[in-house]
Amino acid sequence: MSCCDGSLVKIVNQSGSDLTVTASDGVVGNLHDLDKNTSIADQNSASGYAYSSGGTDGACSGYVTVTTANGSYSLTLNYAFTPKNKRGSCPCTPSSQDNVTSGNYVATASVATGSSDGGASTVWTITAQLT
Repeated sequence: MSCCDGSLVKIVNQSGSDLTVTASDGVVGNLHDLDKNTSIADQNSASGYAYSSGGTDGACSGYVTVTTANGSYSLTLNYAFTPKNKRGSCPCTPSSQDNVTSGNYVATASVATGSSDGGASTVWTITAQLT
């Protein structure tokens, strides 16, 4: 088992409108609990957990796409976690992520490296800028 298994992928909605997950997938490994059609009401959040799989050397990465309630704007939010070595040892390090924008919606990522017992995280906060 990799130190990165169970790393947190969280989406915090502070945008002023409801969001829906329209796609999510683990590109390397798997993502659990942020499934398609997951609703994230304004001022709420939803969380998923990334896991490595056989042949990934303990790494896991992927994306979650969220769409505004009216379907006008979509944001694809990436995550990536890498263990210290190919044996999956701690600490687990998340990759920094650039801001994602769509219309007046902005998603900002905050990443945290895991400790000796795992617990790395990527938290995306979505806000709306006044136009």
